Amino acid sequence: MTFPQKTEAPLYEAVKKASCASARFCTPGHSGRADDGLFASAPYDLTELEGLDNLSCPAGAIKRAEELAAKAQWCAHALFATEGSTVCMHIALSLAKERGQVGYIGDMHKSFFGGCALLGIEPTGFESVEDFLSKSPKTRNVSSIFYTSPDYFGNVKEDGALIKECEKDGILTVVDAAHGAHFAYSGLLPEASAGRADISFCSMHKTMNAFTGGALLNLKDDTLYDKAVYYRQLWHTTSPSYVVMASMDYARAKSEAYGERIYERIAKERKRFESLAKGCAFTVEKSDDISRIVLCFNGCDASEVNSYLTENGIYPEAAIGDRLIFIITEGNADCLAELYAALKGYAPAKKLASVAAVKRERKRAVGEVAFVPPDEAEGRVLMNEVGFYPPGTPFIKRGEVVTAEDIKTIKKNAANTFGLVNGRLVVLQ
Repeated sequence: MTFPQKTEAPLYEAVKKASCASARFCTPGHSGRADDGLFASAPYDLTELEGLDNLSCPAGAIKRAEELAAKAQWCAHALFATEGSTVCMHIALSLAKERGQVGYIGDMHKSFFGGCALLGIEPTGFESVEDFLSKSPKTRNVSSIFYTSPDYFGNVKEDGALIKECEKDGILTVVDAAHGAHFAYSGLLPEASAGRADISFCSMHKTMNAFTGGALLNLKDDTLYDKAVYYRQLWHTTSPSYVVMASMDYARAKSEAYGERIYERIAKERKRFESLAKGCAFTVEKSDDISRIVLCFNGCDASEVNSYLTENGIYPEAAIGDRLIFIITEGNADCLAELYAALKGYAPAKKLASVAAVKRERKRAVGEVAFVPPDEAEGRVLMNEVGFYPPGTPFIKRGEVVTAEDIKTIKKNAANTFGLVNGRLVVLQ
């Protein structure tokens, strides 16, 4: 890829240059020698060599790449991470804990609850933005508020009033924008959270040309920068992937140069797909993100469709209830015709069972843990969030009492259930 002359990709270029070394006597142990296709990127898998900077205390190519990422995201600072948004969540929680009580709105990823458990935080939950705003500052009693936007279906929260209220009351706003890294690069996409919320983080690998694990922690201003770097040193591995970091720098540079063109094409391909899909056994749901296609199979089990497509070499992002989710990028936009051809005339047979909302009993989750088979967990207090991945949102939370219906659900979905330890539930001893 040749970028326009004004486009910088300092870390990407530094890694490319170092990959040409004639002999390497340093980690990693493959020494940059490729054995087969899997190791094609081995020459670029490097360590903290001269000229490649150090993520623990960046001062050269990494620091410059972070500065360029921050500028692209319209915020003061952006910190690289190669362990996904999970490590960014834990850094943000560490910053929030210093201020006092932590709150959250709506569904959160399991990394939020896991981080709270690790840090000894008992968070306060609010059902919605409206629920939060309807309460007085004294009733809310939180010093920071976490929420997810966009959600897994590509829809963003209307958070303008929330951010304004929190600024007035001195409440830290933290947005899990894991699926919104690309928002900064096209006017056809929603406004990015970075630069509006105090802290936001996004996984570049989810929607951009970056390798798995590449994420950004974005800071609106200078206030938390030193502390954020400090907590990254505590949470992040000291062996970050230079392949991942270089790909992040590349993805940012490419999106800056060609983002508008890329998403204009995606919008065009989406419109063509929607036109072709009329009369099929699904409907295309509206999404704030044009690059997120959500197909609703109207009460039928989307996992059946997921299996059918996978058997035919087509991999969706996720099946959730009666909806099937697809992430559209420049790399697969031309495959929408193939997706339509596979789904044309196909209709799933399996209906979804209706699940009634459950009011859950909660107890204090403090003490030793025990590991029990699901069949022996009824009535026990859960000590580890349990849910399905994707999307990674728990349906039973730490401190809630396990019901017979929960056990049936877990056993039915054992293959994609998170929170189990060797097939057993983690409960209070």
